Amino acid sequence: MMDPNAPQNPQTPYAPPQPPPKKKGGMGAGVILALGCFGFLALGFAGIVLLAALSGDGGSASVDDKSVLRMKLGGGIPEYVRSTGFDELFGGAPVTVRQHVFNLEKAAKDKRIKGVFLELESLEGTGWGKVEELRDALVTFKKSGKFVIVFSEYLAEREYALALAADTIVMPKDSWFEFNGLSTDISHYPGLLEKLGVEVQYFRYGKYKSVSGEQSGRKAFTEPVKEMITQNMELTFSHFVDAVATYRKLDAAKVRELVDEGRNKSDWAFEQKLIDQLGYFDEVEAVLRGKLSLEAKDKLKFVSASRYRNVTPSEAGLEEGKHTFALIYSTGLIVSGKGSDDPFGGGSNQGSDPLIKALRRAADDTEVKAIIFRVDSPGGAGLGCDYVRRELARAKEKKPVIVSMSDVAASGGYWVSMDATAIVAQPTTATGSIGIYTVIPSLGGLYEKLGLNNETFKVGAHADALVGARTFTESEAKQWDTDLFASYNRFVSLAAEGRKMDNDKMQELAQGRTWMGSQAKENGLVDELGGFPKAIEVARARANIPAGETVALKLFDKKKSFFEELMSRGQDDEEAPELAVTLLSKTVEASGLRPLFKKVPGLSGFAREVVGGHEKLFPMQEYQVEYH
Repeated sequence: MMDPNAPQNPQTPYAPPQPPPKKKGGMGAGVILALGCFGFLALGFAGIVLLAALSGDGGSASVDDKSVLRMKLGGGIPEYVRSTGFDELFGGAPVTVRQHVFNLEKAAKDKRIKGVFLELESLEGTGWGKVEELRDALVTFKKSGKFVIVFSEYLAEREYALALAADTIVMPKDSWFEFNGLSTDISHYPGLLEKLGVEVQYFRYGKYKSVSGEQSGRKAFTEPVKEMITQNMELTFSHFVDAVATYRKLDAAKVRELVDEGRNKSDWAFEQKLIDQLGYFDEVEAVLRGKLSLEAKDKLKFVSASRYRNVTPSEAGLEEGKHTFALIYSTGLIVSGKGSDDPFGGGSNQGSDPLIKALRRAADDTEVKAIIFRVDSPGGAGLGCDYVRRELARAKEKKPVIVSMSDVAASGGYWVSMDATAIVAQPTTATGSIGIYTVIPSLGGLYEKLGLNNETFKVGAHADALVGARTFTESEAKQWDTDLFASYNRFVSLAAEGRKMDNDKMQELAQGRTWMGSQAKENGLVDELGGFPKAIEVARARANIPAGETVALKLFDKKKSFFEELMSRGQDDEEAPELAVTLLSKTVEASGLRPLFKKVPGLSGFAREVVGGHEKLFPMQEYQVEYH
């Protein structure tokens, strides 16, 4: 299988969409702003680009014999990063989940690579689905007979779930090893908003819809939502216990006993045989030398994951792909139109337009035998999700479309997936959430507290219903609720049609309930459990590709150079503000304010679309509850 994110790889050429018609006329606000921001860099720009080219990730990476693939994992491991020319100035794009998985596939065959050295930090921001994907890839890598060694100063349950794949887990003495179970704390915002004079109007269907909706719309969770959160947390914990028992060769009951001790030190973990060695970094290096049969004076040879992703499959010893599968990513909140970056560091909103273009091109490409549609989305706006669903259904008429779910593909994320030929999810993927909600604030009380005299003028009895200066009337609320119920029923009926299920049965499974992947498979909401390899296996079968014949993944996306990114902003007045948005995003990231804006799930993405005038509501959104 070919790496979809390495444009240097001749086996995985990019197939960019046709550029939109360009407007004639002046330079545009985007270029003017860009010149204002970057004018002072003009004299040194060539040198910066040259340094980036020399020190970045471009080009093929040289690999010495007896090398070790070095993976440093921490924070939120991205599902996909759309590479732009800004990478030339701000550093290379981070290594994605797929690139890590493909690195391990290559390294298993590469005779120069003898093993993997995994350095783990806190994986806050990475969901359990990605952890399972990477652990499965490490386990598969070990089948080549090569080693995996993990070193970490911090292991909690999620990090440890990934480290379990290693032959040897090493931690320093007296370092942090948290092994006390899972918990979550979720704040509700209506009480705070009430003190500010903001009244929240909350509407939803069905009874489990939803954690994010009730967080924004109620002062406390309803009993069904409490039940859903508790059961999903218990199921995630059961998967964790089973993994520890399997990989550490312990009885599951014993693992639960150890968890209930509530300990948090590496020394205790070593005593309980949960890790293999207490040691410092130089002692880990000694372990690596032993694995490689090196003398103490011999230098260890590492190749980083960011550099190894540039090694072509043929250089690693993999066969060239005989057949081609398209790879299309759907990540973040899904909205109608072009989508946009989030300036506050909360991710990006993916527009339906580029997804539709990619699906059409892949469906019409005669070389493409099947489409892998990778989804990592908590939902979005109903119209944008429905546009993508319909285009996916049209593509399915021409060739198999296999959805591969990552951490979360729920609510609108499930909407775009449910018409696929087949759906593959991880056991801990958050999916389903077939339901709908809206939260509509009334700002009249806030205006009064601020001494703001807000005067509304209207023509039409209900023209000011969504202005936000007043609450709905009784008749308006009733009509809104009726319309929302109709939208919910349409969601259910489309899901039943897409999954070839009786509508009454789908009504039972819907109700806005978020299911874990293992439950979703039992209930018929997904077809198989696994990650990229399983999705490709299913696509191979549906496309009738004989066993043993190789497959290459072709990414359907476009990379812009720095100058293309810069100049394109002046060609379309609608895109003129987007350069400022990109720069603001970088500024917020550098300021350290990212966690503040990420505190409220979906808030920054919602604000970005509303301020831009693109959306008023996100009626279909769910996020994966963060377990600590």
